[in-house]
Amino acid sequence: MDVRLPSRLAPPLGAVLLCTLLMGGPPPTVASPAVLFPSADTTSPRARRLLIQGTTEAQLGDYEEAISHFEAALEQVPEAPVLLLALADAHEAQGALSTALFYARRAQTQGSPRPSPYRRLAEMQRAAGDPAAALRTYQQLLDHVPNANDAHRARAAIQADLGRTKGAIQSYEIYLQRADSPPIDVYRRLLSLYRKTGDKDGVETTLRTLVERRPTVRSYQRRLGEYYADEGRPRKALALLAPLGRQFPNDEAFRRQVQRLARQTGQSIASPTQRAQSDSTRSQSASPDAPLRRARSMYDAATASSPPDTAQLRAAAGVLRDVLHQSPDTEAALSLQAELYQAWGRPEEAGRAMERLLDLTPRAPGRWVRTAQTYQRAHLYARAAGVAEEGFLLFPGHMPLARTAAFARLRTGDPAKARRHFQDALSLLGDSTGAAAEAVLHAGLGLAKSRLGRPREADDALKNARALAPQHPQVVRLYARSLARQDDRLDQALDLAEQAVENAPDSPSAHRALGQVQFRRDELEAARRHLRIALDAGGPSATLLERLGDVEAALGNDTAAQTYWQRALDRNPDRSSLREKLAVPANS
Repeated sequence: MDVRLPSRLAPPLGAVLLCTLLMGGPPPTVASPAVLFPSADTTSPRARRLLIQGTTEAQLGDYEEAISHFEAALEQVPEAPVLLLALADAHEAQGALSTALFYARRAQTQGSPRPSPYRRLAEMQRAAGDPAAALRTYQQLLDHVPNANDAHRARAAIQADLGRTKGAIQSYEIYLQRADSPPIDVYRRLLSLYRKTGDKDGVETTLRTLVERRPTVRSYQRRLGEYYADEGRPRKALALLAPLGRQFPNDEAFRRQVQRLARQTGQSIASPTQRAQSDSTRSQSASPDAPLRRARSMYDAATASSPPDTAQLRAAAGVLRDVLHQSPDTEAALSLQAELYQAWGRPEEAGRAMERLLDLTPRAPGRWVRTAQTYQRAHLYARAAGVAEEGFLLFPGHMPLARTAAFARLRTGDPAKARRHFQDALSLLGDSTGAAAEAVLHAGLGLAKSRLGRPREADDALKNARALAPQHPQVVRLYARSLARQDDRLDQALDLAEQAVENAPDSPSAHRALGQVQFRRDELEAARRHLRIALDAGGPSATLLERLGDVEAALGNDTAAQTYWQRALDRNPDRSSLREKLAVPANS
């Protein structure tokens, strides 16, 4: 099967050596030539020169020339893992997956004490549709590097996708035992797995952890209380659920559940009337209603002008923080906070407010879509994809969630998942769906298939898109990006990308697509100009910053390249290609 994986512009070692050469000394992670050439004569200046030359050619996109240099260097230092990985990356960039996997396997079998050869091979295997092989590689990594804890988490995700629920649970549990501050998403995934296996102890332990880690997210407290109620432990259930009455005042089923638990335990719960009388005795300043109204008034005044008055927005945000400090789960305050941050141009903070709303009321599919799209506007594509995918698990027939997850996964560099989501979205289209909306999905599917090295399938999808909406800006843009991956179609890609900019001169996405095509054509100055326009107009994403760094490196501007790459890494610390270019250890 001919599959093209996401290309890397420079092999990891090449980036290290290039930094060494241009910056006048080795970076801290490169201690000696023995680290660079661990299995052969380390005094071969010819091999080092060939490697640097190959790296330069790869940066410029001439992978054939890069491969010839790497192969010549390999003759000088046979079986050096860094050279084998460089060859794997170069062949991967050309779409020669079988050859790339051959060299990646050779690099991994050298028994390197570093985890990167194992990770790289596993990533290739998984992207190529062989998750079982990726699992074996991660296990070999753990055998050689026992402290590579992220491998346990990676294994767990693959095992869960394969339906190996017990194995996934075991891998996640090992990961949690070793991780200092595991992300909350791991506990959410574990909770789902424990429920599948009927592991009541696991469900309880995980819910208790979620309550402890997120004490202001009342939905976790409610789920734990309902778990205790289902398990016949009414006292524990009531202790958790009774204080939540204010958070769910209109939930009649919840109110009856609390009253039933109170009768079972012989305890008395104040009626709504009694609670209202008690509330009226409190001071007016303790109620969030007055400051919330004041914040709304300030927000309305701030947004009456264009652009909004940021001083007024800042003041309203301060009032809202006070309201939420007093009552963390006030839906009206969280909703207003999300609106405010959107108007202020701070989508990441808006997304966080909307996620808290999801925890309170998760049964609204449109809210999941809006939250994911908000994170997309913040260029936090992995978070956007995670939110959309979690929502799609709750609402598997909701097409906008599949569509949002698909485009977010394209941006994270995961075309295999993007393809699945695009196919889901297309299968869920209704009769009322317009031709333009359907065309965009076909175009996205085409780009995903192109990145997976399936040019014929990609062409079929893209032709469907253009048949439905030939001049749609997003269709034209996606078509150009897909063709840019084929050396023999760069002229056509350029025509389409220029058309996209001509049709939408203010679109940062159009300028970004044109810049990427120009970079592939070695039109470096023009590529830099359009990518900078995209950066100024659309804001910094890790992918765009990395590509600008690549252009600067190809132009010989190493300091500018390093600056862009570091900015990109600050936005996406898990991006392996950036760590390679900056020679940053994976666990730093």
